[in-house]
Amino acid sequence: MASGDTSPTGFASKEREPQRLSQESLGEEKANIIEIGHFPKLSPELDGYLEKIEKEDHFLTNQVLDDQTGQIIVTSPQAQPPKIILPLTLTEYRAGLKESIESAWRWLSEWSKRVTKMLGHQVNFKSEL
Repeated sequence: MASGDTSPTGFASKEREPQRLSQESLGEEKANIIEIGHFPKLSPELDGYLEKIEKEDHFLTNQVLDDQTGQIIVTSPQAQPPKIILPLTLTEYRAGLKESIESAWRWLSEWSKRVTKMLGHQVNFKSEL
């Protein structure tokens, strides 16, 4: 390979300056810059309105009826506390707490103990047959 070699694989091509694009080659196509400022100031009567709306519980005061048939379409939800039945009886629970730490019964009893502490009166043990 000669020292003046201009082939793309020769060292002479590695030492060339990268070509810079001029403004003429880029053309006239440019994007407009849009500045986004701060949010507009709210009037004093609307100042805490959004926080008030977010904190309140929203329930329908009246039922929503279908205009043509008069049937009820939407009603307010009625929350019912869940009833949780643990997968072991009270005697199995007590026996599991006395098992060794490697036992699966011990782990299940400890998990049941944790659920009982978290949810309290909502938790029941499986009935003994």
